[in-house]
This record gives sequence, structure tokens and C-alpha cells, in this order.
Amino acid sequence: MFKRTRIRLVLLNALVFFLLLNGFGAAMYVTTKIRLFGAADQMLRLELEGLSPHRLKELLTKREEPKSRAVYIVWSPEADQPIQLPDNVFGAEELKQLRAERYARRSPFTFGSGDLTYRIATSGELPGGVIVQAAYHMEPEHHVLETMLIVITAGGAASLLIAALAGAFLAGRALVPIQKAWEKQQRFVSDASHELRTPLSVLQLHLERLFRHPERTIEQESGKIAVMLGETERMSRLVADLLTLARSDSNQLQLLKRRVELPALIRKVSGPFRDLAGTKGLELMLDLAPDETLTVEGDEERLVQLFVNVLDNAVKYTREGTIAVSCHPRGDNVLIDVRDTGIGISKEDLPHIFDRFFRADKARTRSEGGTGLGLAISKWIVEQHGGTIRADSEPDQGTVVHIVLPRK
Repeated sequence: MFKRTRIRLVLLNALVFFLLLNGFGAAMYVTTKIRLFGAADQMLRLELEGLSPHRLKELLTKREEPKSRAVYIVWSPEADQPIQLPDNVFGAEELKQLRAERYARRSPFTFGSGDLTYRIATSGELPGGVIVQAAYHMEPEHHVLETMLIVITAGGAASLLIAALAGAFLAGRALVPIQKAWEKQQRFVSDASHELRTPLSVLQLHLERLFRHPERTIEQESGKIAVMLGETERMSRLVADLLTLARSDSNQLQLLKRRVELPALIRKVSGPFRDLAGTKGLELMLDLAPDETLTVEGDEERLVQLFVNVLDNAVKYTREGTIAVSCHPRGDNVLIDVRDTGIGISKEDLPHIFDRFFRADKARTRSEGGTGLGLAISKWIVEQHGGTIRADSEPDQGTVVHIVLPRK
């Protein structure tokens, strides 16, 4: 699929570049031609305007050749043939055509004579019914235009290669985020399907066992029912997490920010976990700054979800020792550290713990009920609040999760 899309993008980008480059060259050529011909027309008008009856008489009497590139053709009612200054520039057939044009065209026009092209302008009727046509040969201008056309043609040929290379480069750059998004979506769907398959298989297995023994009471099958309820709860939690991430990816989740006192919020969230830690023989310690000094603009519900995810991991993967939560100001930010003395995370797994569905061999096992989405959601929450989250850990020594949130 991406190969075909890449080819289409290359062709489209190459076509756009080719049209732009050659369109620019064509525009330059046309603009230059208009300016050159316009300058010639202006010079012709000046020649005719400066041609007074006295000056014309001197030219006809002395047969002086014009000092400019102009050629004069003087038409007189008394003469059958016009006078050319200089002589013999145009032949009989050409003069015949110019005779027909002397009344038909008053604005400058282009006239070809042999290998030369002239720009010709006609004067108004002078005393004695004399009409003068001034012809200006365009050889220098045509030389410029021919040279320019050769350059543009060569550039057009080179632009094919440039357009192809630029099209391939842009197509490659454009497909990188698309391909990453596609791979991310495919991996997400694959992981979600894999995660949902386990609880569904467990539910199917126990339900089939219940149907095989319809005579048994609920009390006798309470163990199987408890397992199914646990798997249902786990599947519901997984679906809720998946929905949260899907909405975050499509920017459908909007944070309802207001003033939140972080120490009070952490103290509230830590209450149930203190009791849970006590049942495992753990001690949960809090080191919090005064409430009024650490107020942030945030979504209270999402911040609760953030601290629940982090504290849940700390309690879940700590077998003995303590869990310490600190919250103190650091410049314009608030630094929250959640430190445990749990089993830790290996250096190979540490960079990936915030990836979706990632499970370390020791610290992320299905037997402990994790879905592999909690830290991914936590990272999204922190980033939506303009903060950062990272973790430091050593195997068998514990883990520290550092959360930085802006106070403004």
C-alpha cells in the first residue's frame, strides 16, 4: 500500500515541481519579450515624433541614413514607389504588403523580411499627404530571446531530474509520519486484540464448565464465578484505558482546568493506598509542601488518575520496605517524586515503560492485573498539563518516578 502511495506522491510532487519551474521560465520569457518589444515600440514612437516636416525634407534631399537602427519608408501621393532610408532594405513584394498596412494599422506591428524581423510603426498623415513608416529591426532582441529560450529549454530538461529527485524526497518525508502512525495503529490494534483475547478465553472456558454441570449451586461454582468477575473487571478496565488513549490520539479529550492544590490532592489519593500498603506490610510516607504554595492549573480528575496509576504501580511491585511521595516547588514548577523499594526495572526495559502495552518481564505481568496502559495514560496526562515524566530504577533496589508540572 505504501509503495503505491509513494509512487503517486512522487509523480504528483514531480509534476508540481516541473510545472512550477517551467512555468516560471515561461513567465520570464514572455515578460522579457513584452519588455523588449515595448522598448522597440517606444523608440519607434520617439523616431516618428521627432520627424518634423523640415527634418523629413532634409532626409529626402540629402538622402541621409538614420543614425539609429530605424528604417524610414516615405510614402508620397505623387510617387508610385516609396523612398527607403537606407535604400533597398525591403523588396517589391514586401513594399506591396507594407503599402496595404500603412492605413490599416496605426499601432506597431511585427513584419518579417528574409531572416530579419522588424517592428513597424506608421505616422499620421504629414503635410502633402506624406505618410512615413519607421521599421526597427529586432535582431539584437531576437538574439536575446533565442538565447533565453535555449537556456529555458535546457533548464526544462534538467528540471525533470530535479522534479523527480525533489518529488522522491518530499514523498519520503511526507510518508514518514503516515507510516509511523499506521504502524502504531497496527501495533495498537494487535496489542489490544491480544490483551482482550486472554480474559475472553477465560470467560468462555469457565462458562462452558458451568453449562457442563447445571446441577451445581452458585456456592459450589463460586470460585469460577469469582474468576469470571475478575476477568470482566480487568477487561472493563482495559476497554476504558483503550477508549481514553483513542480519544487522546484524536484530540477528543478536553481538559477542564482549574486551580488545584497538589499537596491536598496527593494526600486525598494516597489515603486508600496507605491502607493497601499496610496490608502488605509496607509504609507509605508523604513529604508535602503546604497546600497554598503549590497551586497549579489542571484537570483534577486527570491528575487523580495520574497519581492513582503511579501509586498503584509502586504498591503493586513493592514486596517490602517503603513508598515515599514528595511534592515540593522547583522554580516555576512543581516536582513530585514517587519512590519505592520494589523489584525495580532493568536498564533495557526502562526506556520503554511509558510505551503502550509494554510489560517488563518482572514488573509487568498479567498475574498482577496490569494492562500495560497505565503509564502511557500517565504520560499523556502530564504532557497535556505541559509537564514531563520520567523514571529512574535499579533492579532489586526500587524505582523513582519524577513528575514535573508547571505552576503557571
